[in-house]
Amino acid sequence: MQDSSLLAAVGERLISLRTVGGLALEEAARGAGIDIERLAEAEAGEAALCEAELQRLAARYGVEITAFFGGRVTPLSYLAGA
Repeated sequence: MQDSSLLAAVGERLISLRTVGGLALEEAARGAGIDIERLAEAEAGEAALCEAELQRLAARYGVEITAFFGGRVTPLSYLAGA
């Protein structure tokens, strides 16, 4: 079962990094090859992205994947919901 507080925290970081980069949701999704609805759900804290999607977003935003998790490695509990 997915930890809703972890999903919410990652969602907030996804939004923050996207907006700091000046990207609209559609631009970020298209640039990372992720379905826009899926990215919107992840940003809303309703769904987890898989590691490959997180890697592509990190590359798009110019950050390490750990930026989505407060500088830590990707928690297995997050990936369990992907």
